[in-house]
Amino acid sequence: MSNVHRTFLALQPAAVPATIVAALMATCPAAGTASAAERPPIGAFTDAPAVSLVSISPTGKYLAIAMRQGEERAFQVVTHPEREVKVNFLLGEDRQVANAAWISDDLLLATPARRMWWTGGEQRAPTGELVTINAATGRSRTIGSGRPLHLLPAMPNHILVAASESPRFGEVHRYDLRLPRSRQVRNLRQVARSPTPQNAGGGFVVDADGRVAFAIGNTADYRTVVHYRGDDGEDWQLLESHRTGGQGWEPVHFGPRPGTYYTLDSRDAPTRGLGLYDVADGSHEVLVRHRQADVGPLQCDYDCQRVYGVLVQHHYPRVVYVDPVHPLAKAHAMLARTYPEDLVLLTSVTQDAKQAVAFVSGDRRPGDYLLVDVDSRKVAPLVATRPNLPAEALSPMTPVELKARDGRTVYGFVTSPPAAPKPGPMAVLVHGGPHGISDSWGFNGEAQLLASRGYHVLQVNYRGSGGYGVEYERAGYGEWGRKIEDDVADGVRWAVQSGIADAGRVCVLGFSYGGYSALMGAARDPKLYRCAVGGSGIYDLELLHKTGDMPRLRALLSYLDQALGDDPEVLAARSPTNRASRITARVLLVHGTEDRRAPPVHAQRMRAALERSGNAPEWMLLKGHGHGFATNRARREVYEHILGFLDAHIGRGAVES
Repeated sequence: MSNVHRTFLALQPAAVPATIVAALMATCPAAGTASAAERPPIGAFTDAPAVSLVSISPTGKYLAIAMRQGEERAFQVVTHPEREVKVNFLLGEDRQVANAAWISDDLLLATPARRMWWTGGEQRAPTGELVTINAATGRSRTIGSGRPLHLLPAMPNHILVAASESPRFGEVHRYDLRLPRSRQVRNLRQVARSPTPQNAGGGFVVDADGRVAFAIGNTADYRTVVHYRGDDGEDWQLLESHRTGGQGWEPVHFGPRPGTYYTLDSRDAPTRGLGLYDVADGSHEVLVRHRQADVGPLQCDYDCQRVYGVLVQHHYPRVVYVDPVHPLAKAHAMLARTYPEDLVLLTSVTQDAKQAVAFVSGDRRPGDYLLVDVDSRKVAPLVATRPNLPAEALSPMTPVELKARDGRTVYGFVTSPPAAPKPGPMAVLVHGGPHGISDSWGFNGEAQLLASRGYHVLQVNYRGSGGYGVEYERAGYGEWGRKIEDDVADGVRWAVQSGIADAGRVCVLGFSYGGYSALMGAARDPKLYRCAVGGSGIYDLELLHKTGDMPRLRALLSYLDQALGDDPEVLAARSPTNRASRITARVLLVHGTEDRRAPPVHAQRMRAALERSGNAPEWMLLKGHGHGFATNRARREVYEHILGFLDAHIGRGAVES
């Protein structure tokens, strides 16, 4: 493979194995080879997807594709429609292209990502590097680092970048795409500087011409502040300040008319809606609001010059149109009618909006990329993300609402294999976070893997989860080890009463906060769970303020103070390590040796506490892995162990014994 690029430093295009070219020729729904009677292997659910990105160039001349080849990641540029490979990079197992934006029809701006100590699952963290790739020559060049803000069409070969290397305050720089990093530094042009220290994040919003109009920051005392400056470059003016995660508003993108900006607006409302702010008179208009769910990402055309819709995820996701006459809104509506049981998103479009790449996914469709001719409404398959997982091998995911013991409505999902007995064994899959994170309808590899082995799967979006509004999220603050775990337990009791779960065959499992919840739930409700699996969990809450990466960041400590508190007695009472004697369920602990968010001492203390109580856990420590398991091999190994553990305690092994 010496003729294939292995870094972004190669200067010439490479020859490509035919197997890579063939990936684009895969048909989408029927690409799987497994029949309904066959049980797909673990890796079919847990491995990184075969393709993670497809992007069409401004005139439709090229397609850029980020894919997996065996254990390695690859990135290609092919001509359209000929499928001649012009660029091919093999990036190894730990690197991939996280995003690729077309600057012109021959020039790509790529954002690499690589495996880092704090990442888990399938995701690699963006390195912050910005790399240009010439589609015609295959030449690549690192030009700097940061987050692209605007392509500056009035200034060819220039872009605006939110810098990632400034020492304290966020800055916006203008980059010359023709210059390498070494010359870029000498010719760097700063166009804006945030009035707020970076702390835990923030950002900028530009107008349609690329003028930096807003700076959004998060203060050290965990407040979100919004500053604005006018056309004449006047000093920043504070427009908005609210508790981070609380009710307020902030701009997210320039609006349909000069001087207007789309916002996320939760002022005096239970959920975050899509608003429109007019700087001329300071007026706010709410365009889209759902009574129970926050709005999601904007849907827009090339370089996001015009927004035509916004995603809303309540039970089943859908796109709400704010510009229904936009050609892409009409094309999307046609596709939504064609695929009524799935979610359709237009992920990449040409500059004239005549061609688009669509991504179609659902509970029983892991994800297919399609090529759409907007005018003719013709649709052609491009590639499937998981070609060996046909719909017949997957189980339906059903949204549910239930009442918690205090009367609050709690949301969730049940994934049930059609052939599984009811009541039957159930795995309770608890998501991490806990705040701002949620499970959503669609393909979930972990839930589908468990369902493929005959388990009903319950996922509860307990109070504190994101996506259901400000009040719902903040209702979980101070409730670690209390009402959050009550919500999960009440979901289990609902599943038992509904005839889904066998009361004697329930296992709770999760990673990160989900691991904490699994062990804490087993301690609070020892008769409810037959077994518990804790992965990368935090089990001694007093350690949160002393070890790991969180004590190093002042804003994260402010978050902990709000979400959990720092009273030693409270932290001790809510730590599973101090309640191990109440856990009668069989336990499996899985952890990585390099975990810095939840250092291994958490798992070691939990193990020792369980051993002292006479309930020694099964133990799985993975060398070299951090807060999650980022390689295909590691994930297969972990889930093979988990499936064996479930089988022994609530599955066929438990019944036969």
